[in-house]
Amino acid sequence: MIKAISMKTFFLFVLCSLLLLSCKNTSSVYIKYYYFEKSEWSSKDTAKFTVDIIDTISLNDINVKIRHGELYPYSNLYLFFTVIYPNNYKQVDTIEFILANNKGEWYGSGLGDMYDITLPIKKNVRFTKSGVYHFYFVQAMRQDPLINISEFGLEIIRVSKNK
Repeated sequence: MIKAISMKTFFLFVLCSLLLLSCKNTSSVYIKYYYFEKSEWSSKDTAKFTVDIIDTISLNDINVKIRHGELYPYSNLYLFFTVIYPNNYKQVDTIEFILANNKGEWYGSGLGDMYDITLPIKKNVRFTKSGVYHFYFVQAMRQDPLINISEFGLEIIRVSKNK
């Protein structure tokens, strides 16, 4: 009887240990989506995200999350990207995201005729100032409105605490 209980305890301990070891040291700081009516992203529609940052020590990954239809006509997506920092410093950039390979196969995961993909903007970023950050995204493709884009999201994930 004692051996059976200790054996159960041993297996429970091993199972819990494996579970803890398999967990990543990440936590979501922010995630929000902007939804496009009729799955059309007009160049007049700005996906706006306001993030209140408190932690200036941890490293973070900043990602975009794109949901598009199977009939999205391009293999990429160009965006105008603006960040306004708490001290009103403004950073503007143009970024390209690759959504499909050369064979036309979509990256990410698909369900039915919809595909979801998470793509990095910046990795291991430390926010140097606490306060409100504003992130703005405008589609920069030649087609206007851009069809078969239904959602666009911003995700900030804490990847580590600095020691």
